[in-house]
Amino acid sequence: MKSILDPAVAVSRRLKHRVLPRGTHLREVRFGLARGAILPLDFSQHTRLYLGLYEIELNRFLRAFAGRGLRSFDVGAQIGYDALLLAQLTGAPVMSFEADPALADALKKTLTANGADGSLIEARHATIARSTGFDGTLALDDVAFGENFVPGLIKIDIDGGEVDALKGAARILREIRPHLIVETHSPALEEACGLLMCEAGYRPMIVHQRRLWPDYRPTAQNRWLVAKGRASVCSS
Repeated sequence: MKSILDPAVAVSRRLKHRVLPRGTHLREVRFGLARGAILPLDFSQHTRLYLGLYEIELNRFLRAFAGRGLRSFDVGAQIGYDALLLAQLTGAPVMSFEADPALADALKKTLTANGADGSLIEARHATIARSTGFDGTLALDDVAFGENFVPGLIKIDIDGGEVDALKGAARILREIRPHLIVETHSPALEEACGLLMCEAGYRPMIVHQRRLWPDYRPTAQNRWLVAKGRASVCSS
């Protein structure tokens, strides 16, 4: 797969460099579920996002899970796409977390540029872990119950830290049972996350990347574990 995919990606990038504007600028997403969101986009990396094709495998679950009035955690917010999408769909507050300093800074600029939707989102520069520590790590249980922000939906994509994030949300999973969307990047991580979800009473399903024009990822595996919770405002 790698030997076939990499040349295609290289050709695509060369074409984009020649045809599309260069550099990172605030641009409005013109298509897809997040249409109207304003994000710092670089066409060398974010063309699919601009065209509404980014992670479209999750759209049907987001439509089903993100009911009006449902609060959300976006763990691994990056430039703010998922946080804005959740704010648009729910009209409710979103707590977003990003560990990378540069991305956390970009996230705050994104929220400022998005007016009412951006004002629904609180951006935290923090690493989500299994326990809260003096080194800037946070456990989701402490945020949810210590700050009275209990989510009905949790999306997690932190490139390897998903197990720790789920362990730090054990009380949320046990008592609140939010809907879950967890991105995984290896078979071992997928198995470990799936086991934790099952132990908490969930029935996760694996969502595969689409075959046609998939998002390019520099990892051997990119899939999601998705599980329906019991949030009362969720569409069935």
